[in-house]
Amino acid sequence: MYQLKKCALCGVETELELSHIVPKMVMRTLKKTAIGNIRNSDNPNVPVQDSEKHHMLCGNCEDLFSEKETYFANNLFHPYQKKERIQFEYDSRLFYFLTSLSWRSLYLDLLDFSENDVVGIDAFEHLIACERDMREYLLNQRSDIGTIEHHIFFFEEIKEISGNTEMAGLRPHAIFHRGIQSYTFCYEEDRTYGTITNMMGIMLITLYSKGSHEQWDRTQIINGNGHIEAKDQHITSVVGNEFTNMLKTAQSASDSMSDKQKEKIVENLKAKAGQIKDYPIFQDWLSDRELDKK
Repeated sequence: MYQLKKCALCGVETELELSHIVPKMVMRTLKKTAIGNIRNSDNPNVPVQDSEKHHMLCGNCEDLFSEKETYFANNLFHPYQKKERIQFEYDSRLFYFLTSLSWRSLYLDLLDFSENDVVGIDAFEHLIACERDMREYLLNQRSDIGTIEHHIFFFEEIKEISGNTEMAGLRPHAIFHRGIQSYTFCYEEDRTYGTITNMMGIMLITLYSKGSHEQWDRTQIINGNGHIEAKDQHITSVVGNEFTNMLKTAQSASDSMSDKQKEKIVENLKAKAGQIKDYPIFQDWLSDRELDKK
C-alpha cells in the first residue's frame, strides 16, 4: 500500500481517506452472492474481506466521485448483475465514472512503473500525459480526455471458443463473473496501452493508445448520451491475451491452495448442497462444463 501525503487528484496535503480502486459496492455484491469465502490470487489460502484500497483521496475528491459511482451502480451494475436488463441508456455521468475508475489504477501503476522500470520511456511518457489529462478532466479543468477511449465489454455466456481452446478449460464464466481486478497493461510493439478492470463480468477497458490492428465493435462509451447492450459485442485485440492471463493466474492460485483450504471449500459446498442452484455461480459452473466438452 502506497503512503501518499497529498491527495492524488487535487494535490492538497491533508488527511486522506481509504479509497477503493474498484468500487466497494462490487465487493459487497460479490460477498452477498458468494457460496463461501472470497479469496484472491495473491494468497488463496487466506480469505479476504475487502478489495484493494489505498489512502489516496481527500474527502472532497472522494465525494466528487461518489455521485457518479452511485449512478453507475443503479443504472448499469446492479440491473446487469440481477439480470434485469441487457440494454442501457447512459449520459455523461457514466463516462466520468469510468474515467475516475481507470485513473485510480493508472495513477498507482505509474508509481510502480517508475520505481521498477516496468515499461519503456515512450510508453511511460504517454501514460503520464494520459494521467494528467484524465486528472484535469475529473477536476473539471477540461471537457474531454483527448483520444483516450473507454470500452465496456460484458462477459456473456460463451457457446464456443474458436482459435483459443486453452481458454475453454480455464473456467472463464466462473472466474470472470466472480472476479474483481484492475491494472494497467502495455503492449509496446503494438503501441496498445490500457487499463483493464473486471467488475464481476463487466469489463472496463480504457485505451490510452490503440494499435492499428485493434477492432472494437459495440463496446465504446462516449462522453455524452449513449446506448450500450450486453450482446453482439466483438473485439479483436491484444486485450484477449489479458483475459487469458487473468484465467491462468486464477487457475494457478487454485492449484496452489492448501489441502486444508480445499477441504473447507468441499465441506461448505456439502453443507449448502440443497441451495447451490440458487447461487449465481451454479449456472457458471454448468456453462464452463459445457464449454470444456466442446
